[in-house]
Amino acid sequence: MAQIPYLLGLEWKKLKNYRVFRVVALLYLVLLPGFYLTGKAIDLSHEDFAIIQHGKVFYSFPSIWEWLGYEGSWLCYFFLGFLGVLLITNEFSFQTLRQGIINGLSRSEFFQAKVLIAAVLALAAALYMALCALAIGFWHTDTMYLSTVLKNSELTWRYALMAFGYLSFGMLLGTLLRRTGIALFLYLAYGAFIEPMLRYAVHFRYFRHKSMHYYPFNAFDDLVPIPISEMAEAWSRENGLTFFLSPSEAVLLSSLFIALFLGLIHLRLQRMDL
Repeated sequence: MAQIPYLLGLEWKKLKNYRVFRVVALLYLVLLPGFYLTGKAIDLSHEDFAIIQHGKVFYSFPSIWEWLGYEGSWLCYFFLGFLGVLLITNEFSFQTLRQGIINGLSRSEFFQAKVLIAAVLALAAALYMALCALAIGFWHTDTMYLSTVLKNSELTWRYALMAFGYLSFGMLLGTLLRRTGIALFLYLAYGAFIEPMLRYAVHFRYFRHKSMHYYPFNAFDDLVPIPISEMAEAWSRENGLTFFLSPSEAVLLSSLFIALFLGLIHLRLQRMDL
């Protein structure tokens, strides 16, 4: 336990003056509430927006937790996954991993430091989402009760796990590939094309089974799913499949994938040549 502040301090020294980290962090801080509030300029009375129940409910408690969390999940996919890759590939680009080991840092300590900083970043992203949800919700809710304000607030912890999942996958690709550009391309390609194509080609067309949800990014997505229960129920009845994993299933499956990713990272670090 005594090593935790030391290892986090090492990682923070690397990050705090890194310009890309500052830009990514600033974009997340600005875009999370910014994108959400720009929706107020959209005419929600149109029938195409009936799914979000018109107007103010979109911004008030308890709906704010689900909708802002879902929007934030996309930002986590892009920005935190990007940081996950950079946390590792920068070590090879700037040869700081080799220098750290020369100075006495073990490979296991290097691994622990990366896991710790990723956990801190994921928790910070989730807490900021919670603060934004509270601020927007208080501003737009006319009559509030504690039960209404806190309803769905447990989504914050699932959000943190989701963010940690994207970071872990990004770190895994960075460890395996070492090159930032290739790792980032594969990260984005996997999330945008490879996994959806596998799910559609294998499961949706030929093997309709709940296992179509048992993929890493889908499990992370289902931690904070889009809150369109009526549409989801209609799709489920039509196709004979559940639309999302349940929260407990998403937590369990995401945790297993994260453990797998971290285990592979640790194994690769122990065996790689520097």
